[in-house]
Amino acid sequence: MTSTSWLARTCLDGRPTTLRCRTDGSAPTPETRWQPIADVFAEARDNPELSDPATLAAEAPALGEPRPIAVLLPPCAPQKIFGIGRNYQAHAEELGNAVPETPLSFVKVPSCLLVSGDALALPRGYERIDMESELVVVIGRRARAVAAADAWQHVAGYLLGNDVSCRDLQKRDKQWTRAKGFDGFGPVSAFMRLTAPGWELPVAELEIHGYLDDLRVQQGRLSDMIFSIPTLIEHLSEGITLEPGDLIFTGTPAGVSALSPGQVVRIELAGLDLGRLVTPIV
Repeated sequence: MTSTSWLARTCLDGRPTTLRCRTDGSAPTPETRWQPIADVFAEARDNPELSDPATLAAEAPALGEPRPIAVLLPPCAPQKIFGIGRNYQAHAEELGNAVPETPLSFVKVPSCLLVSGDALALPRGYERIDMESELVVVIGRRARAVAAADAWQHVAGYLLGNDVSCRDLQKRDKQWTRAKGFDGFGPVSAFMRLTAPGWELPVAELEIHGYLDDLRVQQGRLSDMIFSIPTLIEHLSEGITLEPGDLIFTGTPAGVSALSPGQVVRIELAGLDLGRLVTPIV
């Protein structure tokens, strides 16, 4: 039976604390017991010659007894968050946009992160704010000018994400910093699934699913991405150093849907258990 490592974060003694657990491959449950450890992404950033976050997490000495956790934070604290626009042809077409010839990248600010289970408060005064169901890649090893062929060596694991987007501001501002950067506009799953360097995601077997009040509104096979994960890492790292813990929201399939208070968004990945990303809208 394959054993899978997971990371989460909580607040212990008033400080953000990294936690680890292992499962048979299924996502952790409320009964899962977690061990506090040092922040493996901070260690990997400070000491690039060290091993990858998965190995660091496995070898890190426990800082306390295993325990259940109730209050969660986003599972890492990235220095940078990147998004990719129009990475599925059907999504580009549904909004009347051309399919890009090169990756269309933008930055989301770290303060946009919201952990699964926490409510997203919609800002007032806007006509349309959409959900965008996405796979999120977590960088594991420092990446600068990395070729696509070597990109999997720099991946630490995966999250589910929702690239919440204010369409009013996208049209008004002509660039997307505010439209996709409001507080709470980056919900992510509570648990990070760690992978070994070089492990290649079986994209042909995986589908991202997005639900709004239990109605499935988004469904996209990861192999239908216009630009693959290795291509995105090569593109971004050409001129920007990607650090351990940085996140890449990889793009959303068709079916983006407007959000209203009282609704609940749920995002899942079929084919590889990443748990559920659940976000009540208020």
